[in-house]
This record gives sequence, C-alpha cells and structure tokens, in this order.
Amino acid sequence: MNATYPTEELLVCALQNHRSADFSLLYDSYSPALYGVLLRLVKDPDRAEDLLQDAFIKIWSNSQNYNPKQGRLFTWLLTITRNLAMDELRARKVRATAATYIYAHEVDSTSPRFAEGMLHQSLLSQLAPKYQTVVELMYYRDYTSQEAADILKLPLGTVKTRMRAALQQLKQFFDQDIQHYHAQYGA
Repeated sequence: MNATYPTEELLVCALQNHRSADFSLLYDSYSPALYGVLLRLVKDPDRAEDLLQDAFIKIWSNSQNYNPKQGRLFTWLLTITRNLAMDELRARKVRATAATYIYAHEVDSTSPRFAEGMLHQSLLSQLAPKYQTVVELMYYRDYTSQEAADILKLPLGTVKTRMRAALQQLKQFFDQDIQHYHAQYGA
C-alpha cells in the first residue's frame, strides 16, 4: 500500500497511542472529509474550521472510548463531528429564537427600554444561578450545548433542559416588560 494512504489499522493505532505525532497522521487523514461534512452542515467556512478543531480535541480527549470491534474508525470520528455540528445548529436556533422574540413584539426601537436591550443583565439576574450560567455560556459566549456541559461537568440533557427552562422564564420576563412598557408609554 502507498505510504501516503495509511491503513485503518495504522490509524487506529495512531489514535490509541495518544502521541501527538501519531495524532497528526490521524488529523491529516480525516480532517478534509470531516471538514466537508461540517461545511455542508453549518454553511460557514470559519465556523466549520473551528468545529473541526473542537472535534479533534474531543476525539483526542475520548480516544480511549473508541473500540474497533464496534465499528469503523471513520464512523466514530464522523459521529463525534456531526454531533458537534448539530449542537452548533441548535445553539444558533436558540439565539435566533430569542432575537426573533424581541422583534415580534413590535417594541419601538427608539424607546429607552429597547435601547437598554431586552435581554439585559437585570432580566438574567432574575433567573436562578444554574440557569444564568447556562445562558451566559451558550448565549453570550457562544458555546454549544456540549461545550457548556463539558465546562459545567453536567450531562448534556441537563444543560439542554436548563437552557429550555431559562428561555421559558425569560419569555415570561419579556412578556411582563412588554406589558409594563405598553402601560408606561401608552403603546
């Protein structure tokens, strides 16, 4: 076999050796295909590159979890990469939903309340600390659900549940603020 195309067996060894030189071989072999998948999913070359780096960090960190008897190496790598992309897309949807919600209520963009920003720290401070942290990471710092789960050392499902609960509470706060705005400014 040509030396420029390592066998899957060699690549599995490279993953399991957990040495940076071996990991470079793995990266060089699979990064173009994984980048292509990410690009098709997120449709942003810069974000796809960032996610590719995140995927390989996760691959490196979880290399001991790969079992060749359970499936091909590429399938395992692809699953990790795809899951990161899906987390990214879900996070975008959450951010878009929050932004759309603000504009859907036809608040006058010249009003003092709107100028302060509807998603303001005073609203966030009304949330329980466990919700504030998740919103801070995912909305303000642009972390994916999985990244937030890793940072907080919580299960992914817990982070998603907390984000959903936080958004529901923020919606209630927005509704109260909008009612207050209409009462105060007669709109």
